[in-house]
Amino acid sequence: MPAFEYEALDARGKTARGLITADSALAARRELRGRSMAPLAIRPAEARRTAGTQPGLGERLRQQDLSARERMLVTRQLASLLGAGMPVAECLGLLAQQGGRHHMRRVLMAVRARVSEGERLSDAMQAFPKSFPAVYRAMIAAGETAGGLDQVLARLADYLEKEEAIANRITGALVYPVVLSVVATGVVALLMTFVVPRIAEQFTGMGMALPALTRFMIAASSLLTAGWPFILGGLAVLVIATSLLMRQPAIRLRVHGATARLPGLGGFLRQVESARFARTMGILVESGAILPDALRAASRATGNLAFKAKLDAVLGEVESGRALSDALRAQAWFPALMLFMVAAGERSGALGEMFRRAADQMEQEIDGSVTVALNLLEPGIILILGGVVVVIVLSILLPILQLNTLALG
Repeated sequence: MPAFEYEALDARGKTARGLITADSALAARRELRGRSMAPLAIRPAEARRTAGTQPGLGERLRQQDLSARERMLVTRQLASLLGAGMPVAECLGLLAQQGGRHHMRRVLMAVRARVSEGERLSDAMQAFPKSFPAVYRAMIAAGETAGGLDQVLARLADYLEKEEAIANRITGALVYPVVLSVVATGVVALLMTFVVPRIAEQFTGMGMALPALTRFMIAASSLLTAGWPFILGGLAVLVIATSLLMRQPAIRLRVHGATARLPGLGGFLRQVESARFARTMGILVESGAILPDALRAASRATGNLAFKAKLDAVLGEVESGRALSDALRAQAWFPALMLFMVAAGERSGALGEMFRRAADQMEQEIDGSVTVALNLLEPGIILILGGVVVVIVLSILLPILQLNTLALG
C-alpha cells in the first residue's frame, strides 16, 4: 500500500505532519478526516523526480538521509522483528510508526511502499543509496537469496554497533586533547600578539642589540599582528582548493596510494581497510553470496581508491580462475595472518568463517593501536605546545638577562 506524507490541522487547529498509508491520495484525505483532521497537503512519501532534475534547497532539507546511528538502530530492530516471524513490510511499517525523526519515518515508509508492491527489500532500498549504501544492500540481497535475511541483518547490526562503539570511544578520548590544543593555541596567540609586541617596544627604545631568538620572535609577532587576515584567507583558499582537488578521482587515487605507503600510518591504514574488507566478505560469504559478487560489493564499500584498485585486480584474477588467497597475496597489501586464514578457508570450505575470524583478530590489533595512539596524543600535545611557550618566554627573558649582565658589569 502506498505511503503519503501529509500536512493537516488537528482538532485544536495546530498543524500536524506525518505519514499515512492508503490506496490513493483521496483515500488518505478520507482517512485524515476520519481522524478529525483537516488535510492541507498530501504528497507521496517517495518523490520520484524525472531524470536530469535536481531537488531544490527546501526539498533537500526535507529529504534527509539516515545517519549511521539511525541505520544501526533500524538494522537491529528489523533483525529482531524478522526473527520473530513478522513479514518485511509489516516490520518496516511498525518501525516507522515507533517514532523517530520525520525523515526516518519517510524513508522507512517509502521502502515499505515498494516492498508492498512486490519488490525485494534490497531493491526497494536502492531509492535511498545514502541511507543504505551499496555494500549494505548487497548483504541484504545475499540474505534474501540464501533465505536467511534475519541472520544477515543480525550480523550487520553487530558490525554497525561495533563501528559505532569504536567511533564513540575515539570521539570521547579526543575531547580533552582538542580542548587542550585550543586553549594552548589561544595562549600562544595571546603571547605573540599582545605580550611580545609590548616587550619589543621596551627593548627597541633602549637601542640595545637583541639576541637572535628575540629578533625572530618579534618578526613573527609583527607578521601575525599585521598579516592575520591574509593568513586566514590563505588557509581558507588552501582548504577549498584541497577539497576541490580531492574530488578528482585521479588525484584522490594518487593521494590514497601515497598515504598507504607512509611509514607507520600507511601500515595502520592498510590494516583498517583489510579488516573492513574481511568483515564485509565474512558476512557476504556466510550469507550465501558467490565470491565474485562479494568482491564487487566489498570494492564498492571502500572509500580508499588505492584499495579499490587492488580489489578490482583481485576480482579480475578470481574470475579468470585464480585462487582468492593467491590473488590477494599478489597485491602486497593484506596482512599475512589474513592471507593464511583465507587459504585455510579455501581448503576447508569455511571461507566465510575464516574471513570473520581474521576480521576479529585484525580489529583487536587496530583497537590496541588506537588505544596506544590516544594515550600518547595528550602528552605529545602538551610537550609540543609547552615547548612553543618556553621558546616565547625564553625570547623575552634573554634581553632581560643581557641587561642585568651589562648593569652588573
